[in-house]
Amino acid sequence: MFTPQPNLGLIIIDEEHEWTYKQADKTPRYHARTAAIKLAQLCGAHVILGSATPDVESHYKATHGIYKLVELPERITVRGITPLPEVEIIDMRQELKAGNSGIFSRSLLESLRQTLEKHEQSILFINRRGAANFARCLSCGFTFRCPRCLVALTYHAVEKRLVCHHCNYRAAFHRQMPGMRKTEGQAFRHRDRKSGRGNCQAVPSARITRWDSDVTGARGSHEEILKKLVNHEADILIGTQMIAKGLDLPQVTLAGVINADTGLNYPDFRSGERTFQLTCQIAGRAGRGMGAGKVIIQTYSPATMPSRPRRSTTTRVFIRRKWNTAHGWVTRL
Repeated sequence: MFTPQPNLGLIIIDEEHEWTYKQADKTPRYHARTAAIKLAQLCGAHVILGSATPDVESHYKATHGIYKLVELPERITVRGITPLPEVEIIDMRQELKAGNSGIFSRSLLESLRQTLEKHEQSILFINRRGAANFARCLSCGFTFRCPRCLVALTYHAVEKRLVCHHCNYRAAFHRQMPGMRKTEGQAFRHRDRKSGRGNCQAVPSARITRWDSDVTGARGSHEEILKKLVNHEADILIGTQMIAKGLDLPQVTLAGVINADTGLNYPDFRSGERTFQLTCQIAGRAGRGMGAGKVIIQTYSPATMPSRPRRSTTTRVFIRRKWNTAHGWVTRL
């Protein structure tokens, strides 16, 4: 945006909904999308905002005539027009009632087995790094914290280390804390959701690959993982947000979102919007080849809409305001 370009005629912003376009942590603070639109106004240029899941503001302006809306209703790849994948939403509350206390639903496990039998690939999305958000002793309540940032350290099961996701401070994981008796050390636990390789014990023959910032620190690591997937040297790819965009793997026919509530309950007023965008991006990784794709989204709070109105047992409070000549506006419940 700040590169001198004579006779500027066109600006293209791909994935215009991405929050990374906003520079807010250091000066100058700006939003690249807003700066592009203003620059185009000054230069008389055109701007194309491209996104499969546009920002709410951009979508509002496009549907109200401020922007010109151009839609692509079909997915076009190098193999022609491919159908959009089938999406299935799993209510994990029903899985608990059925006696399934694992983080994999029965439908997702069965789909993983079927995909493996067809010699196809799967993608599993986990929207957080590490196996536990914090580590704590059940007897004394001690929690590992970063000595520099004073935030809780995240437990990484593969490396068996505690890592600070702010300053990258690392420490070895010990079950016996300093100053604790040996018996108390046995009470030390971490909130391990068994993310990563331990998740797929139900399909032991599957070849599993991770793709997150913890395993891509070395030079060329991204290319090695991508090459392994293209050559079908891995059956299941487990990763974070970096696997949600840009991957065009024709052999991937199944995409699973382990827990959609992780981003949905994030303390941000845009959490719902960003969760929808990220989920749609994950869904777009499946079925990009000639085979049909399938997407399974697991959540504890599925959005349900009844087909016909029905009486609810929940008490609803309606606020009515009525004008009274003696008292003015009167609020009634």
